Amino acid sequence: MRITSGGCEAVYYGRVLAYGMNPIEIVLSEENDPLTFVFCMEHEPERDDIMTDIRLVRYNEVRIACINFPRGKPTGSQDMIQLGVLNNRKLSLRYEVTVNYDATSWALAFTFFSGEGVGTA
Repeated sequence: MRITSGGCEAVYYGRVLAYGMNPIEIVLSEENDPLTFVFCMEHEPERDDIMTDIRLVRYNEVRIACINFPRGKPTGSQDMIQLGVLNNRKLSLRYEVTVNYDATSWALAFTFFSGEGVGTA
């Protein structure tokens, strides 16, 4: 099966129901150097906005914190998030998070896209 959208190929995709409000870890298994993405929910009561904080934790681990996401309303990336390169092709992400109304669990829908090739130097 091959799935494409906007000239990019969907290479990893799915929907995960979190165990409680715990983080969800996705490891893109590549033989030589796996990439890990950790999605987590955070609440900052001193803020009144919704934001996503994406940080490189290690050279092969990215933390994606969803801060103050609303309950019961699917919220996520409106645009492709450019993550870097995987197997000499550009890697991008789109995701959507839904926090249950009682804030006891959440769900993540995600698609990692692979774009055009990247030349080697």
